[in-house]
Amino acid sequence: MEARPTVQIAFLIRFLTGAAFATRGDTDLPSILAGASAWCCASVFAYLFNGVMDVEEDRRNGSDRPIARGDLSLRKAAGVTLTAVLLALLLSAATTGLLGWTLAFLALGWVYSAPPLAAKRASLPCAIVVFGLGWTSYAGGAAVAGNGLDAPAVVFATAMAAWMALVGAVVKDFSDAEGDAEAGRRTLAATRGLHAARRLAVAGATAVGVGAPTAAWIWAPAVLPATLPLALGAGWVIVRCLRGGRAEHRDRHARRDAYRAFMITQYVANAVMLVTLVAAW
Repeated sequence: MEARPTVQIAFLIRFLTGAAFATRGDTDLPSILAGASAWCCASVFAYLFNGVMDVEEDRRNGSDRPIARGDLSLRKAAGVTLTAVLLALLLSAATTGLLGWTLAFLALGWVYSAPPLAAKRASLPCAIVVFGLGWTSYAGGAAVAGNGLDAPAVVFATAMAAWMALVGAVVKDFSDAEGDAEAGRRTLAATRGLHAARRLAVAGATAVGVGAPTAAWIWAPAVLPATLPLALGAGWVIVRCLRGGRAEHRDRHARRDAYRAFMITQYVANAVMLVTLVAAW
């Protein structure tokens, strides 16, 4: 629970979608499964490590994550984190083409949470690292399949990573703005307030919601059906942000409406793309 199962599933779907893009002819299922296992371990590391490093902010924000509420000790969490990273490295080393991408993902996960950079503490570095975490997930899947990312895959992976960086990385802070500010974070929500953060989220959602289908139309028509959920989801996020602006002091759960819209949208877009690719085999 500390590693956030819904997020872990999202990273697994990204990896499998990348593999589906790169599959040609016979599917090397054992390699894909081994690679997916390695990626699951890597993403568990990234998010469990984040939980270990986020204890102060989580407690200030009244988070119900297990470490913050005292149901999971830091020592046990640190032990599982170390186990996860070792398993990720071992499985990746045994899977052709994956080790380099796994090392990049693990490095980004470390940079996101750990000093001296701790990208989570400011909006711009956070967005850059989140983009990298998303893009490497697709690239890692493609590497396991052995053919790399072609133009349609690059368009889709870039669109989905941008959705994470320009929308998800912003709206996730709505519910935690006050506690983050008390803990010294410099995110837009913590320093400029929820109104400014909502405006940035609206701009990001608009950019991806318009840009992704447009890029697909021009360069990769095959992925156009999967970018349409992004356009619809962008509208959903925008509505949630605008409605939230009228009730600045709503409870923490209600402030996560835009984040829930972001998460559901990325699930649908990735699922549509994965099903489309598998159907075409």
